[in-house]
Amino acid sequence: MTTAKKKSVHVLMIPFPATGHILPNLDLAYQLAIRGITITILVTPKNLHYLDPFLSLHKNSLSVQVLVLPFPSHPSLPQGVENLQDVTIFSLPDLTDALSKLQDQIFEWCKESPSPPVAVIADEMLSQWTVPLCDRLGVKLISYCSVNVHARIYWLTHSKETWPFFQEMMAWFKKSWGVIFNSFVELAAEEIDGVKKIMDNERVWAVGPLVPIKAGSERGGSSSISSDKLIGWLDSCQVDRSVVYVGFGTQITLKTKQMEVLANALEQSGVRFIWAVKAARNEDDQDQSMVPEGFEDRVAGRGIVIKGWAPQAAILEHRAVGAYLTHGGWNSVLEALRGGVILLAWPMQIDHFHNAKLFVDELGAAVRVCEGLETVPDSDALTRILTDSVSVDAPERIKFMELREKALKAIGKGGSSYKALDLIVEDLFNL
Repeated sequence: MTTAKKKSVHVLMIPFPATGHILPNLDLAYQLAIRGITITILVTPKNLHYLDPFLSLHKNSLSVQVLVLPFPSHPSLPQGVENLQDVTIFSLPDLTDALSKLQDQIFEWCKESPSPPVAVIADEMLSQWTVPLCDRLGVKLISYCSVNVHARIYWLTHSKETWPFFQEMMAWFKKSWGVIFNSFVELAAEEIDGVKKIMDNERVWAVGPLVPIKAGSERGGSSSISSDKLIGWLDSCQVDRSVVYVGFGTQITLKTKQMEVLANALEQSGVRFIWAVKAARNEDDQDQSMVPEGFEDRVAGRGIVIKGWAPQAAILEHRAVGAYLTHGGWNSVLEALRGGVILLAWPMQIDHFHNAKLFVDELGAAVRVCEGLETVPDSDALTRILTDSVSVDAPERIKFMELREKALKAIGKGGSSYKALDLIVEDLFNL
């Protein structure tokens, strides 16, 4: 390392307060930290637990610090809410607006720091206030983009078709000094070049699929079943790729009728399965996340229902798991790709439709189940899809595994994403 690079370089990271945003931000932070960047991560109190596994890897290390600031109250958010998973997607603008009230505290912290940050890496959802904040601080803003590059370039070129919030966000986002995508060049070369052209900026890096950090404690929260017991059950499955994992992320909750149809299809298909069920947002809502009575007894031994947090990455990386019925959030797509688990796509909102279009329609590497947040799939059709999904010679599986090889090569030493991380670090040191 050159003399110039021996100096400490400090970066402030500001994730958006949603599980699907915080965790990949931490995976990015880990990759930067092991390359010599000093990082401070900003969170509010109720999101601090997400950092436990990350901090355990850097115990007694001065290279990773945490800045905890109280979550500002907001008239449109229920008291005590600090994470998008506790409300609906329509509260996204309110969460962003609430966090914008931290600007003065962040500014004062940066100015008083003995080693002030040279750059801020902030979630793109916060662009409306992180761009002005960085201008005020006189530092560079790197936006972390949590969605597929294909979705992002569509919103950049069709902003008038999106919410007013996204239109404003895109206008500020384009002022970023640099942009990081959790994707890889081999999947999105044309789109990455398109983003560079639209933004008139060559500092657009694809660093994915980011590998989840592995540490002693769980990444997300409490669960009805321990990870050890769950992995033990998967270990007992004698046939590789014979288990279907069903999970719709931290944001989606299914209605009673959807739960009934899904339970019936799982029961009738005869496949082994793990079904992650998200708790209803409101304890009084009896039309959400209700597992049909008697279902778990009828499928005992063949299927497991997890209530609460599911160690999704570990499940999808297990050799027994062969298919994943999913909403198609970008983190979930990438986790399936790393594990080589074919996608059964049920896109529901926002970028899910772009991800399904890419993998189902353009790449032929996934199966569309249905689409829509309120849609109730046909039970017989879903049963057939579940049964067929564990077939080892499905054409979609073959194409998906070809993509997986490219993804693993990208994140390996010397791969395109590995090199992109090195370039980000080099640019940060040059600041």
